[in-house]
Amino acid sequence: MTARAAHKSIRVGDDGEAWIEAYRCDACGAVVGEPTLACRNCAIRAAPSAFRVAERGMLYSWTVVSRSYPGVVVPFVSAIVDLDDGPTMKGTLRDVDPDTLASGMPVAVRFDDAGGAVDKEGAAFVGFHFVPAGETL
Repeated sequence: MTARAAHKSIRVGDDGEAWIEAYRCDACGAVVGEPTLACRNCAIRAAPSAFRVAERGMLYSWTVVSRSYPGVVVPFVSAIVDLDDGPTMKGTLRDVDPDTLASGMPVAVRFDDAGGAVDKEGAAFVGFHFVPAGETL
């Protein structure tokens, strides 16, 4: 089955495996989420190199959303996560009691079917969310 990314940073391989892609400046190490012609940090005139982002990180900030659009189950946790190798991403943090959240809590990226969404050809969209990550993950 063909899959499409629901987020511009998600890539899906021919085998259906999904990952997050970001770009790192070879000169200064700055990380950005989209390709650029030059580094926004150090202004070197070389395009940052694409890399596969680590699927672990730390919870930076969050809010518990109690009101939303019809059809969206509430409450849910909207989180900002610093991934281990540089990028910071926003997403939903699932499978967690909001009362146990703490800054620096380890989390992992998980991929899903983006709520069952499909394109006009029937290809499933791939999305991501975060889950708590124990030391054994």
